[in-house]
Amino acid sequence: MSTGFFDIARVPFEGPDSTNPLAFRFYDPDEMVMGKRMEDHLRFAVCYWHSFVWPGGDPFGGQTFMRPWFADQKGDTMEAAKLKADIAFEMFSALGVPFYCFHDADVRPEGKNFAENTRNLETIADYFASKQEETGIRLLWGTANLFSNRRYMAGAATNPDPEVFAFAAATVKSCIDVTHRLGGENYVLWGGREGYETLLNTDLKR
Repeated sequence: MSTGFFDIARVPFEGPDSTNPLAFRFYDPDEMVMGKRMEDHLRFAVCYWHSFVWPGGDPFGGQTFMRPWFADQKGDTMEAAKLKADIAFEMFSALGVPFYCFHDADVRPEGKNFAENTRNLETIADYFASKQEETGIRLLWGTANLFSNRRYMAGAATNPDPEVFAFAAATVKSCIDVTHRLGGENYVLWGGREGYETLLNTDLKR
């Protein structure tokens, strides 16, 4: 059942002479290029964070987007996460992209501790699995968000606090497991706030 958020049909390929603003002019997924389909060369994916999590803010102002799945609308709940997934897969299908990708924090509610985060991630992964089966859209990669939460203000893998390091390492493990379970093509290690632990990590003579 459609959520009604995207009231458009699948975006078609209509060629370079098309004047339809919701049509591909040069991207034909089935065109053969050097013996391979264009879609298989380009492997487009929609990134969950940029498309469904970013609130539309910048350094000069806060949130400008109002989305029905945002915490200020429905709370940071599993219900909101599933609504976001419903709308996301509608968008993926409308664009005709073969893949999507995500950080763990993009797709699950924030829990009170690591165990709750993991349960939430596994619950939404089950929901994603059903969406993938329904649409044929696949996971290109998963990754762990080890930078947005304030616990990572001094890094994750390079954080001097062993509890933060352990939390980060366990989060990576849980994200790898979910990515593998969903048939992800790859896993991304993204060190958004990493630095170094001591000056011994640095060549001071330079």
